[in-house]
Amino acid sequence: MEPDDEPQSHSSTSRLRRAVTLGALSVLVLALAGLSYLHPGWTIGPAGAQANTSSVAGSRQLTAVDFVTPSIGWVVVDGQSQDFAVLHTSDAGQTWVRQLTAAGETTSEYLHFFDASSGVVAVLGTQAAIYRTRNGGRTWARQPMTANGAKVLSADFIDADHGWLLTQASTEGEALLRTGDGGRTWVGLGNPVAYSDWAYRVLFSDRTNGWLYSQSASPYAYQSQNGGVTWQRVALPVPQDGWPSSDGAGVSVEARPTKGAGVSVTVVIGQIETLPTPTGSNPRFAPQPANQFQLSSVDGGRSWKAISMPAGHGAIAYFDALNWLWIGSGVQAKSSDAGSTWSPIRSLLVPAPLPESVQVIDATHIWFGAMAGPRPLVEGTDDGGVSWSMFLLPPTAG
Repeated sequence: MEPDDEPQSHSSTSRLRRAVTLGALSVLVLALAGLSYLHPGWTIGPAGAQANTSSVAGSRQLTAVDFVTPSIGWVVVDGQSQDFAVLHTSDAGQTWVRQLTAAGETTSEYLHFFDASSGVVAVLGTQAAIYRTRNGGRTWARQPMTANGAKVLSADFIDADHGWLLTQASTEGEALLRTGDGGRTWVGLGNPVAYSDWAYRVLFSDRTNGWLYSQSASPYAYQSQNGGVTWQRVALPVPQDGWPSSDGAGVSVEARPTKGAGVSVTVVIGQIETLPTPTGSNPRFAPQPANQFQLSSVDGGRSWKAISMPAGHGAIAYFDALNWLWIGSGVQAKSSDAGSTWSPIRSLLVPAPLPESVQVIDATHIWFGAMAGPRPLVEGTDDGGVSWSMFLLPPTAG
């Protein structure tokens, strides 16, 4: 059992941000706001129980997938009443055990296990909390965080001790907080973005190198090379025909580490477009919207290449900075040059992966999450994506 340490509270030093009207990014972005003050305390939860195998009661949503070996992994499933459950498998998806449940306090979750024993679940939103385990999920330490109506936008941990929270209050700009002791105490690092910009997600590849998802008036990325203490704008190469007008709706830049020094960036100018599928064409091969641009770097953002995806909808598995696997609905393709060129699209019997759920364990083992109507599932391969196996997740109620 972990010690019942009382974490220190923190008051953010972020300044008032000017209200701006920017284009819609995603359901997640619209649902989140931010947090400025933390007053956490620890409680210990009971061990999990075997997942109920009765019929499904209502629709559920798979929100996070994390495997640490080819056979050991966890998922988070949301219910209809803002409740969530953490399920665990130790036999490559054949059976699942419910290890953690919480009701009425969640808008979204972050899940990350660092090995077969240590992991963290962060509940985002106004009822933010961090759940931590050091014994593979048999018991959890809960650290609630209250903030006078404010919210947590994003969480990211690179190991059991080192992590970041991106937070925001209704009348203040974003504030980035960092922990070096698993979330017991937090240090405020201020607002990571410029006065008129908005950051809504933080991602670190190691203890020093981090990137942001952000909105601004112009297309540039945000990068930190000192653990989030300071952030720099990173210029992105202008397309051959120039950047299109955003028509006052703003620009979103989603910059995420891939592997090693690799970085992948998606730039959306103005509103997100949903293109109609041409008559007689397959929706699996819908084109990328004209106002969306993809870039990749293999040297930490010092240089960039314009890239394209095999189709407009899909998710990517990163084997390393250069070797990628793209998976769409019933199709996949490979790249050996960080997305600059792709192999011919190959058909296969898999559903569309949930965004950013694809995980590479090694050269042959890959997992991703998906939905079959109201039923969440995971797909796994042990031959590098040549063939896939589907595992439906059991009901979480009961």
